[in-house]
Amino acid sequence: MTTPIDLIAHPDVLALELQATSGVEAIRALHARLGAVGGAVTDAPRFLADLVERAAMASVCIAADIAVPHARTGAVGRMVLAVGRSTQDVAFDPEHPGVRLVFLIGTPRAAVADYLKLVAGLARLLKKPGVRAGLLAAKTEAEFLARLARGAESKR
Repeated sequence: MTTPIDLIAHPDVLALELQATSGVEAIRALHARLGAVGGAVTDAPRFLADLVERAAMASVCIAADIAVPHARTGAVGRMVLAVGRSTQDVAFDPEHPGVRLVFLIGTPRAAVADYLKLVAGLARLLKKPGVRAGLLAAKTEAEFLARLARGAESKR
């Protein structure tokens, strides 16, 4: 079984050239990429609706430049993570017009503990000095993933 920390180090989807200007566009783009992840998303339309509905309820931003759209839903068979990096600002809400990193999470309803571990792991990782800048500066997918893995595993 994949642990939340393993999922941070090895997300299901990585999109370094995320093309979006709004939060909903970013959610749709990453959601579409997750559809190719072998059976993890069991009901794609429902998963998208759950993500958009949750993002409309309250901000999903954890920093000025980081958003974590998420849904606890019956539309995924296991926890999924899609990571997107935009070269332009993405407006998730009026208070967060400059999001550049997006961590989209789908969690089965019953996996509350794993969901909380994943969010806590992401928060710890992204608070570390230089991690955000390193993720934004990474030139390749391999470099980006190496930075994620180093940061995620340093807390193990």
